[in-house]
Amino acid sequence: MDKKILKLITNARIGHLTTASSNLQSYVTPVVFILYQNNIYVPLDDKPKTVSVKELRRVKNIEENPKVSFLVDHYEEDWRNLWFVMIIGYAMLVKPNRRTQGLRKEISKIHTKFLKKYSQYNKISVGNFYIRIKIDKTTYWKYTQVK
Repeated sequence: MDKKILKLITNARIGHLTTASSNLQSYVTPVVFILYQNNIYVPLDDKPKTVSVKELRRVKNIEENPKVSFLVDHYEEDWRNLWFVMIIGYAMLVKPNRRTQGLRKEISKIHTKFLKKYSQYNKISVGNFYIRIKIDKTTYWKYTQVK
């Protein structure tokens, strides 16, 4: 991935995860995220939810259809500063277990990155489940003046 795009994504605070059910009904969720080893990670944290993590629409959709898109954008009233990065990829649910020592180490690093990026996770738990998006394709757009 281009270094300019990496920097934009890494510094962004919010993204929009789009999933689709098996019948292709789309569902968009604003999420916090980190970039780690060319994957996007989204926590399924301990913020109050109306259903269990396994019953979340985005989780059910990923289990039915792993194809996702992820949008990170920037808006200002001065449109010369507009940009977006759209990522197309494949999502999977990640949860460490006793049999996967390597995965637990990876999750520990991801957890630490979330604590550094989002101080709110010092008050609530970042949780034990993550959505990992394997990046397949990126599209980048930035406002440019046409002459």
